[in-house]
Amino acid sequence: MVVSASAALPVADFELTVDELARRAGLPVRTIREYQTIGLLPSPERRGRIGIYRTAHLARLELIGRLQDRGYSLAGIRDLVGSWRDGADLGEVLGLEADQLVHLDEPGQPATLDQLAALLPALVPDRLADLLACGVVDVCGPDRYCVPSPSLLQLTIDAIAVGYEPGKVLALLKTIRDATAVIAGAAVDILTDRPANADADRLVALARRGRGLLAHGTGRLTIHAIGRHLGIDHDGDTTTALRRLLGSDQ
Repeated sequence: MVVSASAALPVADFELTVDELARRAGLPVRTIREYQTIGLLPSPERRGRIGIYRTAHLARLELIGRLQDRGYSLAGIRDLVGSWRDGADLGEVLGLEADQLVHLDEPGQPATLDQLAALLPALVPDRLADLLACGVVDVCGPDRYCVPSPSLLQLTIDAIAVGYEPGKVLALLKTIRDATAVIAGAAVDILTDRPANADADRLVALARRGRGLLAHGTGRLTIHAIGRHLGIDHDGDTTTALRRLLGSDQ
């Protein structure tokens, strides 16, 4: 039986029964059950007696398959994925739950539709689909949304409060989404391309240490690039330069 997706779900997300997930992944249902038992696959959302699986579950199964093709054992994959989860960083790159931490030391937060509407009346509910498509908000269940990065949501709130048109703010968010997708893809490619004769413990250590380095490094490079666009050298005072640029240096 096909489970109809809610109208609030983003286009990229979908709902599947375990049989449908198995068909899409090309795996027996018993294998999916085994992955859940050993902690490789998150549990589904329960609706009565039916388990509902989402896009992240299929992405995790695809990742497991790629890692197995490149020589990782199930135990090694579990350790590798666990190191990212324990580090609470880049969880969605590896298909972890949407409400895991996805920015260093920044916990994801749940929110209802009413709460989102109170924070962003210019976007919710009329442009909720756009907000979901940008990844600033994700669907976690019936009338339950997850905010992977509260700081990015706060940036959205502040920019609209200053007076920027919602469309321009959404365009920035979509650019961030596209850029992070490219970074994530490149990171996963190198992570899953296991070097010949690589030590498994050192690979896990790299994954654990790399999540923080990647989070901070990409953020710092973005700030540095903004400075270059504004003609500010790397030692310059960005705030002062912006005030001068906007004619408000008092």
